Amino acid sequence: MGVEVDIEKTHLQAKKSEFSLKAHFSSDNEIAVLFGPSGAGKTLTLHAIAGLVKPDKGRIRVNGRIYFDSERNINLSPQERRVGYVFQNFALFPHLTVEKNIMFGLRSKKDVKEFERMLDIFEIHGLEKRYPSQLSGGQCQRVALARALITQPQILLLDEPFSSLDYATRVRLRRDLKKIREMIEIPIILITHNPVEAYTMADTLIVYRYGGIEQIGLPKEIFNKPKSERVARLVGINNIFKGKVCNVLEYEVVIQSQEKIIAPKISGLEIGDEVTWCIRSDQVMVLREDRPLGKAVERNIFSGRISEIIHKGMSYLLFIDGDFNLEVEMPVHAFERLCLEVGKTIKVSLKKSEIHIVKEC
Repeated sequence: MGVEVDIEKTHLQAKKSEFSLKAHFSSDNEIAVLFGPSGAGKTLTLHAIAGLVKPDKGRIRVNGRIYFDSERNINLSPQERRVGYVFQNFALFPHLTVEKNIMFGLRSKKDVKEFERMLDIFEIHGLEKRYPSQLSGGQCQRVALARALITQPQILLLDEPFSSLDYATRVRLRRDLKKIREMIEIPIILITHNPVEAYTMADTLIVYRYGGIEQIGLPKEIFNKPKSERVARLVGINNIFKGKVCNVLEYEVVIQSQEKIIAPKISGLEIGDEVTWCIRSDQVMVLREDRPLGKAVERNIFSGRISEIIHKGMSYLLFIDGDFNLEVEMPVHAFERLCLEVGKTIKVSLKKSEIHIVKEC
């Protein structure tokens, strides 16, 4: 079961420019995260699923039920679709109490048992008689989730639900959502621009580009093996370089960039092919002069000068100018042990196993 989306939609934007969306994906009863830049069509996709926008053509099916089918002339109203929708700004009714906000969508206002269940799940007992203006951002979000779920929807849609919240509240609500995912057998589709949120929340990650979908897969797969330079930058990879294949061996390839680098072999590569290759900043190893090289870091060794250091709290980000201009992220304890500072020349190893090749240029 789950959700299947295969739609096309063109509509006018500001200044009468046209925006065309083609979205095709499917997901089981799990959390699917729509991730990508603003204006790519993520919210438009949610609106189409909810029935707030009618696609030009295509099909939407949720748990076996057709919501939209242009060929069969099916287009269920939003009320018929039984969709739970949590908007970015929560969209609580300011003149209603928490209790009345949560109970708003129920046909019978006497379903006290389900109301109490929502209070338990979201730990909002004692807030029933308060108004939205008397709640914190995290409390408003939990009330909005309770209102969306009390009607027992067939699918839950979440449009950047944590973007306006502080870090601690975001972490708490992510845990709440994971708990909900284990309790209800419906698809959950969540929009985010936050790479950490995308990685930690998604069972299936759907990466959008302008007007379409660039890559679909498991978060770990997409973050470590993006299919394009555009996806690599979206997931936070900034060590991206161009090169040309100069040798193809049994298990590895040699690429000529600023310097020669050795990378794992991928199928279809030939000598002379132009490629893009990348490596995550936490997979660039700063080498210690007082220790012998381990097998994992004995190749792809380059030198450079530290031009900038940024303390990120749990780690340090180093910018290296040299054979390659690199971004290196390392834990605080390793940074402090090496006594690194701006202006110091160091050697680094680009771990061969962590270099990812994109056959494009």
